[in-house]
Amino acid sequence: MKVNIKLLEEEMDKKHVSVSELARMSNVDKSTISRLLNEQRACSIATAQAIVQALEIPSKKAGLIFFSTEVA
Repeated sequence: MKVNIKLLEEEMDKKHVSVSELARMSNVDKSTISRLLNEQRACSIATAQAIVQALEIPSKKAGLIFFSTEVA
């Protein structure tokens, strides 16, 4: 699935979380997160769920980040 990178980065900034920290918090490989943020990889549902849980993103915002058909 496509990821709204801008919104995901906003959530990371809001929580002051780096790629390395997000990888540790979500148990998702750092390279996977980096590729997602650089739009070099699609996001699996499992990865999206892990990121949402790690950043404690509210479900409505998570839907905009990971499940919206409009991606910025």
